[in-house]
Amino acid sequence: MTTLELDNETTALLAKMAEHEHLTLAQLANRLLTECLDDWQDAQAADKALAELERGEDTVISLEDWERQLDAMAR
Repeated sequence: MTTLELDNETTALLAKMAEHEHLTLAQLANRLLTECLDDWQDAQAADKALAELERGEDTVISLEDWERQLDAMAR
């Protein structure tokens, strides 16, 4: 378990949102932090993929080519 210190304005906004969402403050904080961390991880993965493309370590294929490859693998 972790304790967070929040300013009064943030706490009031979270309480209002929690009430609106029918969640406890802890449930809401957990959900919001999880969503934020998921977004951060996605951004990190995208940055890594872009860097690999820019270094020529990976390639981009069209959706049509990807679908052909999937169809071939399914046979």
